[in-house]
Amino acid sequence: MNEEDVKKKVGLDLIVKTIVYAFAVFGILFILILLSVLGIMGPVNMAVKVPEKTVLTVDFDVPYAEVRGDDFFAEFADVPVYSFFDLIRAINTAADDERVKALAATVNVSSLGLAQMQDVVQAVEFFKSKGKEAYIHSNSMGAFGGGTKEYYLAAHFNEIWLQSAASIGMTGVHIEVPFFKNLLQKIGVEPEFYARREYKTAAESLIRDGFTPAYKEEMSKLGSGLFHQLTEGIAEARGLEVNEVKKIIDKAPIFSHSAVSEYKLAEQEGYQQDMEEELAEKYDAEILDINDYMYNIGDYQSGDLPQVAFLALEGSIESGQSFNNPVREAIIGSATVRSQLEELGELENLRALVVRINSPGGDYAASDEIFHALRKFKQDKKIPIVISMGDYAASGGYFIALAGDYIVAEPATITGSIGVLGGKMVLNKLWKKLNINWEELNYGKNAGILSVNHKFGPEERKLFNASLDMVYNDFILKVSEHRKLDNVEDIAAGRVWLGKDALKIGLVDELGGIEAALKKAKQLGGIIPGADFGLTYYPRQRSFQEKLAEFLESGGGLPAIKVLENSGININEFRLLQRLQYDAALPPFKLEM
Repeated sequence: MNEEDVKKKVGLDLIVKTIVYAFAVFGILFILILLSVLGIMGPVNMAVKVPEKTVLTVDFDVPYAEVRGDDFFAEFADVPVYSFFDLIRAINTAADDERVKALAATVNVSSLGLAQMQDVVQAVEFFKSKGKEAYIHSNSMGAFGGGTKEYYLAAHFNEIWLQSAASIGMTGVHIEVPFFKNLLQKIGVEPEFYARREYKTAAESLIRDGFTPAYKEEMSKLGSGLFHQLTEGIAEARGLEVNEVKKIIDKAPIFSHSAVSEYKLAEQEGYQQDMEEELAEKYDAEILDINDYMYNIGDYQSGDLPQVAFLALEGSIESGQSFNNPVREAIIGSATVRSQLEELGELENLRALVVRINSPGGDYAASDEIFHALRKFKQDKKIPIVISMGDYAASGGYFIALAGDYIVAEPATITGSIGVLGGKMVLNKLWKKLNINWEELNYGKNAGILSVNHKFGPEERKLFNASLDMVYNDFILKVSEHRKLDNVEDIAAGRVWLGKDALKIGLVDELGGIEAALKKAKQLGGIIPGADFGLTYYPRQRSFQEKLAEFLESGGGLPAIKVLENSGININEFRLLQRLQYDAALPPFKLEM
């Protein structure tokens, strides 16, 4: 490189550094100015007055997580990001609100699971029981395929509208499971995992190239159970025979004209705008989005009233802090849950706690820690705990539920999976392919037991399996004690159960949703039916400074999402694969309905 090239390179480096520093300075200045402006502005009143005659609209394609959206970007949204709890409460509240004349919904491809939809159906049925009507529109249920759970939801409305040239997917239940054994062998990675017992299949995707009989049995039971609930629910709601519904499913997708005229799956063809305008005229009412309605409801936290606390736990379970990153499944952190319970303990006149669990499981020790914290909270405060299960509360998620005095699940809730697994990814063949050599020095007979550079030795394997036996026996012992069951081994072994079946074998106490759990909590807490009570939702809303700090620490998550999406990787599938690292979790599988 000559002197002129060196000067050009130095000059280019200087320009690049100047640009980077400038962006950094401008970024810091922007944040400081933003904080100053927000401080001057103070809280913004975002409430929209509810008209005296209202048609309430709700979009079921909007993702309603179990935990309220409370990240940095929520500060700049037009409306707060509400939770599934808020959605159910809003529909139930609207049922008794004289100002709300009708419900106008939309559904195309919903992120709600079937158990959540069953909760929504209960709320819609309650709304209808007050003499009010509910309408729903779709421009294509399921986007050609899928769409069965969307139609299940729509079937419970008084009237279904379909856009012209739309279709109802309604193709049934589809389950896909990835198996990576052959790929891992090619790159020199050898998974060494052990499970308690044969139905604990979360590591099967790593160590097999296809279903074992036990794994296929479990997935078949899950798929057929969900299919049965869907077809029965649709048949009952639309006044059809179950066999008729199954025949329609085998002919799906069903196009809008045939859906209305031939199969009687919908009442009318038309656009969403047409439906809303017709309803506004019919009821002489104004259209109001349910998010604006939620804002008017707020939380009831008066210290003068008996209080019920509602704690939402969503995601995989780990030790440490809870975290909600858009790239991966949310994390239920044991340290965060303990901190939240300490804050809830300061509430005056607390009568009961409802814990909403939506979790596939996770770290066993962390699950045990949360279980113990809930038990201690119940004993110290001398209050009942009622568990409300979402789409799934399995493995470590079910472990947490054992702390409750009463467990409520939906018929489609995936629960159970009482079992454990553990192991490591052995990389010594990969290192050989890469010409990398590792040397070991161990001071202690089993110091290298978890090293990924070699498989377990005979003594190490014996010790590791003994630890799995200890954890598994602890799990089934706690299930036996807290659920008062004598036949735990018969229903454990890692088996997965739908809520409807879990009720029959004693793993849950009642089928229902959030409203049923709140009703039971009030009953156990000694709150008279119909009496006013306070409701405190947790996790609490964080300050702007807390959200900003988390955003800066995490890098916002958004660039990573773009990289994955641009690489053709589906975010939801990517999150599922991360379950492979846990020792008490559901296996990764893709479920479409």
